[in-house]
Amino acid sequence: MNKQLYTLALTPIIFIACANTEPKQAEIVEKVTTKQVEITEKIVAKAPTIIIEPKKAQATVSFIENKKVLEKGMIHINTFMGSMQPTLKSLLREDSTHVTAMGACSSMAIQMVDDYNRQITGVKLRRTALKYRNPKNKPDTADRMVMDTFVTTNKFKPLVVDLGNEYRVYKPLVTKQSCLLCHGARNDISSELVKMIDRTYPKDKATGFQLGDFRGVVVADIKK
Repeated sequence: MNKQLYTLALTPIIFIACANTEPKQAEIVEKVTTKQVEITEKIVAKAPTIIIEPKKAQATVSFIENKKVLEKGMIHINTFMGSMQPTLKSLLREDSTHVTAMGACSSMAIQMVDDYNRQITGVKLRRTALKYRNPKNKPDTADRMVMDTFVTTNKFKPLVVDLGNEYRVYKPLVTKQSCLLCHGARNDISSELVKMIDRTYPKDKATGFQLGDFRGVVVADIKK
C-alpha cells in the first residue's frame, strides 16, 4: 500500500493598526487550534503597528492506493447516481424554467441519499462541494483538502483517503452542459429559477460555473 501525505498549513495572520499615535491601552487575545488561527482584538485607543506571527497549525489527510476500497466505494456511488440521473434529466426536459429540476436536485437528492443509506451498513453516501447550495452539504476539513487537490491538479479521477477510523472514496463531478442550467452564470439562468434560489438558499455559492469546471464530489464514507 502506497501512501502520500498532503499537508495544509494555515498561513500566519498579520494584524496592522494605525501607527500615527501613542498607545493608551490595547488588549489582544490570540487563540490557536489545529483547525484555525483566530485573533480577537479589543482596542480601547489607537495603537501602533502590531504584528503577530503565531505558529502554523497543520492538518493532513493520507491519500492511499487501495483497489478493494476504491471498488467498494464506487459501486455504491455509481448505483446511487444511476438511480438519480434519469429522474433529473426527465425533469429538466419537462420544465423550461428548470425550477422543478433544481428542487429535485436539492431536496429530492438528499432524501434519496438518506433512503439509500438506510438500506446499507458500513457505508454512508453524501454529496458536497467547495461552492455548495444547500447548507446540509457543507464540506468538512478533509473534504475541502481533497477537493482542493482536484482543483490544483486538474485531475478528476476518484481518490481514496485514509482517516484512521474510516476510508473515504471521493468521486469528482465535472460541470456538464445540463449543470449550467442551474449552476451557470446568473444572467444565463431563468429569472424564475434565480428568484427561487435567492428565496430558498440566500447564501447560495453554487452559481457562476463554466463548462468543464470542477463542480463537487460524491463521497462514500466506509467504516473500517
